[in-house]
Amino acid sequence: MKISSIINIRHVPRTGWVLRGVPPAVAETISDHIFLVTLLSLKISEDLRERGFEVDVAKTLTMSLVHDLPEAVTGDIVRYVKEEEPSYFKIIEEKSLESLGMGKYIPLYKDFEERKSVESIIVKLSDYLATIIEGRRLVALGYRDVEEIVENMENLIKNILKSLTNIQLKDALEKTVIDVLKN
Repeated sequence: MKISSIINIRHVPRTGWVLRGVPPAVAETISDHIFLVTLLSLKISEDLRERGFEVDVAKTLTMSLVHDLPEAVTGDIVRYVKEEEPSYFKIIEEKSLESLGMGKYIPLYKDFEERKSVESIIVKLSDYLATIIEGRRLVALGYRDVEEIVENMENLIKNILKSLTNIQLKDALEKTVIDVLKN
């Protein structure tokens, strides 16, 4: 693991905020985002376990930590660009993990991208929730142009929840999402 390369994400602001007028000194960094995603993943995992669902918490937390680490190599590429050629960016991001000495985590990264496991759904919801929380903070500071990002994340969360076929899981996640967004 190339820690000296990975820790550079502490100084890289998330591009979406900067493109909407948030100064880099105010915008959250990639590592700020990963930290919040990991905290939210822990909360959601614990909530689900309390409701009787089986969740591999270690897998969830590891996936949370790894989900944006390729950005230590690629920088924070905006969603619009990534969606233009998703298969290309998956290859780039997997190669980035390898170059960081994190190749053994590629299966977790793929799981996160494919959203087939409960753990990957938790992390993806946490990813969107973290963005909403940060977006609301920035709006409160006067950066109104980030409202579009918040709205997009809210819609993406609705789509994930809508796509779930396990009704009990869907209900439990909806309750947790509402609880997170109230705080």
